[in-house]
This record gives sequence, C-alpha cells and structure tokens, in this order.
Amino acid sequence: MNCFICGNAFVEANVEKEIAYYCKSCDFYKTKNITKHLDSYKSEFWEDSDYSDFTGTDFTDEGVQDLVLKFESWYSYFKPFLNNKKTILDIGSGTGISCILLEKKGYDVIGVDPDAKNAELINSKLKTGKCINCYFEDLKLEKKVDVIWITHILEHLQEPNSLLMRCKEWLSPDGVICIAVPDCENPDTLKGSLTNPYHIYHFTKDSLKKTFEKCGYDVIKCDSFAVIKKTNRRMHKVMRKTRLTNFSSKTKPFYPFELISDKNGCEIRGTFEFPSKI
Repeated sequence: MNCFICGNAFVEANVEKEIAYYCKSCDFYKTKNITKHLDSYKSEFWEDSDYSDFTGTDFTDEGVQDLVLKFESWYSYFKPFLNNKKTILDIGSGTGISCILLEKKGYDVIGVDPDAKNAELINSKLKTGKCINCYFEDLKLEKKVDVIWITHILEHLQEPNSLLMRCKEWLSPDGVICIAVPDCENPDTLKGSLTNPYHIYHFTKDSLKKTFEKCGYDVIKCDSFAVIKKTNRRMHKVMRKTRLTNFSSKTKPFYPFELISDKNGCEIRGTFEFPSKI
C-alpha cells in the first residue's frame, strides 16, 4: 500500500500499541484496520444513527453551547478569508451547526450529509439554504460556490484526495476551502485519532499542506490550535452565560482555542485557494 501524497510504500508502525501504516517521507499515518469506517458507507449505519439531540435544536440551547463555541472559534479564524464571499458549501453537515449558524451570519448555505434524518432536520431549521442528502461522490451542484467548508471530515475518508479533486468542480475561480482536522503532530492527539474507529488518516500540518498541494491547491494559511488551559475557565463561564453575544478579544480571538507554534495542538485549521491561476 502506497502513500497517496508521495507514492512511497507505507510501512507498519506501532504507536503505543496501535498498529498503523506510516509514510516516513510525509510523516503521515493511516489506520490499518478500516472495517468500521467502511460500515459507515452502508445505509444501515445511517438508519441506526441519531444526532437529533443536536440537529433538532437551533443551537441556542445551553446543552449545545460547546458546539457553538467551537463553531465561533472556527469562524473567527476563517472570517478574514471570507470577504466578498456569499455562497458556502458545507461538506458533512452532521449536526447542522455550521449550516445553521453560517446562514444566520448572512451566507447562502448548501449542506451535504449522508444521513437522511440529519438532512431533514437541518432543512427544517434553514430559512433559505438547503441540506442535500447524499454522499459527496454523488453531489451535483447547479452553480459553483465561493467557499467549501470541511471541518473534521477529511480524516474520515478512505480517499481524501478524491474529495479535494471533486471540490474543483464546485468551487468558483476565486473560491477558498476552509478545513479543520485533528492535529496528529501531537502524540496524544495521534493516539486518540488512531483509536477512533472512524478515523482513517491522521494529518500533521505538513502532510495536510502536502495533500492540498498534491491536488493542485495553493496554501493560504495553515495553523495549529490548542484548547485554552483551565486557568481561563472563568472566561468560559461568562461566555456561556452571554451566549457569545458581542464578545471580542484581542488576546483570545479564537476562544476557546488558541493559536500555538509547538507540537501540543489538538486541531489544524487551514485555508486553501482554488488551483493557481493558469
């Protein structure tokens, strides 16, 4: 089995008792046993799944404010790259939080999710947008979009490069892709990702950038983030009570995450451009 980035052969590696494939050239891990992931491509998996506790809300409920905080942190990072952008395609809409809250911020939103119940619930919450019930492989759009939003989806795919190549069909010439994945340069995050039965690829900043470059994209920005330490819990409580309204901070602009430069990250965020102007 070969690495889809560089083409070199994977070797087996033992990461704290977890056996995985490893590409030394790209510092890139792949889960060896992906049986459970393949099950998620069967309709029975989605029939048995239930995310209605999240998707059935409008995300003002106190019980889902952690999801709101995470979304607002993503949005604060990606917002500088969304100027003059109007339409957003949300791949793997899941709970619907990105679809619903992006629409509330004024964007025209199209969601895509393989779970029929999720799509139905999300559509019941959207005013003008829509969530399409299909796999990305089957997605067809009438018009190109300005932004493709992919948060914690790429690590689940058997062929992440296939999704990125399909994105070229959907993205406008001056469009951008906004992405978030676990930061597996951190040994703790790598171990957690390897033990997640639905994660296949385990990205570092370098391997994520190489993946996009391999598919013909330009890297605009790519950073590591960590969860803010417990010393800031008081701020967290205040923000939960105020439901994030009118909150801004120069010192913690990505709260409840913070930008870091070492190997202690839990998440990578990146923005990538449509293939270089040819």
